[in-house]
Amino acid sequence: MSPAERKARRQENREAKQRQKDEEQRLREEEKARELAERAAAKEREAAERAERKAAKKRGGRRARRKEAKALRQEEREAKERQKDEERRRREEEKERELAERAAAKEREAAERAERKAARAGGRRRARKSERAESERRQNEPERLDHDVVARIRQYGATASPAEPDELRDAEPPPPPPLPTDPNEPRDAE
Repeated sequence: MSPAERKARRQENREAKQRQKDEEQRLREEEKARELAERAAAKEREAAERAERKAAKKRGGRRARRKEAKALRQEEREAKERQKDEERRRREEEKERELAERAAAKEREAAERAERKAARAGGRRRARKSERAESERRQNEPERLDHDVVARIRQYGATASPAEPDELRDAEPPPPPPLPTDPNEPRDAE
């Protein structure tokens, strides 16, 4: 390396060191300026707080601040209590709504059950009524005699017993027995 190159390199190193020093100096100054600005802001805040305390003192001092704090706490408690009451009311309404829905469902089920029961009972009642009507009809009809008995009466004639002479005269003659279509079928009593 030639002496000129060494000289140039030394010059560059000196300039680089100088730039580095200048940069460090600038950073230190910026840091100082920031600290000064923070101190000034803190002083301003303290002065404002002092002025506020002074004004509060003129309004009533510590006692007034305590009253304000107490009133604030009371308001917060009342707000919480209102919120709890609202939640409690909402829960109760929900519970009442559920109970009403259950009661309505029970009523519907009971009505459906009663309807089904009435339908079944109505069927039974109709059957009972028709049985009763049938038995009454049978009682009102004259007694029907067996086909064999009727055939014998026709063949030999009817002689009324001495105890019942009027009854046989008043009774209508029984209708002729139906003829069976199949000679092998047994004759059933009507």
